[in-house]
Amino acid sequence: MKKLLALFLFILVSTPSMASAELKVGIINFGEVMAKVPQKDAINQTLQKEFSGREDELKRLGEEIEAARTDYVNNVATMSESQATEKKRSIQQKMSDYKLKEAAFKEDLEKRSREEQSKLGGQIRDAVEVVAKKGGYNILLDRQSAPYIDASVPDVTAQVLSELSK
Repeated sequence: MKKLLALFLFILVSTPSMASAELKVGIINFGEVMAKVPQKDAINQTLQKEFSGREDELKRLGEEIEAARTDYVNNVATMSESQATEKKRSIQQKMSDYKLKEAAFKEDLEKRSREEQSKLGGQIRDAVEVVAKKGGYNILLDRQSAPYIDASVPDVTAQVLSELSK
């Protein structure tokens, strides 16, 4: 990535038609943007609300399994062999159901989370574009991907966060 960025900048600077044009470069700290983006809390609340019912069901099912296990361990000595086998199979069936529901829950939650992150990524790209156009920037670089950035290069992170707050 860094080599590609360096090659791009080298080509940009060495091209005669571009070299004569004023090149305005800025930096963004995308790590900070992702940490402070206002929509992050709204996304978390949406996902929590959407998946809370299934999460509660999993908790309830887990508690049922644990209660059945405890009951089995405490009473296995007094049960007939067929009762013990039936109880053990019932617990195993509940555990199997729990594992399937848990896997489906995690998969669905991850899928929805990726969807929301993708939407957020689009909003961030739009905000960066607005800031770049307003500021007349030709290039905005991520602070993390450039090996060296002079202190005179403007940081537009706060402007991007401000744009995202609108």
